Amino acid sequence: MQIKTTLEKVNEALSKIQDNGGKVTVQGSAGAFSIQGVIGRFFYQEHAEMLTVTIDEKPWLVRIERVEDEIKIFFK
Repeated sequence: MQIKTTLEKVNEALSKIQDNGGKVTVQGSAGAFSIQGVIGRFFYQEHAEMLTVTIDEKPWLVRIERVEDEIKIFFK
C-alpha cells in the first residue's frame, strides 16, 4: 500500500511503534517493523513524500483491510 506522508510523520510513527513494544529496523530510506503480530517492510521516497508499506504477516483473525486502515492512520 502507498501512503502520502512526510518524513517527519514516518519518523514519529516508527518511534511510536518502538514506544509501544514493537521493533523497528531502518537502513537509509527503507526498513522493517513488527508490532502486535503484524510484520512489515517499508520504503520512503522523500522527493515524492510517498511511503510504500508491505505487510508480510498478520494475525490470522484480523482482516488485511483492518491492518491496512490502522497503518494508514498511524503514518499520516
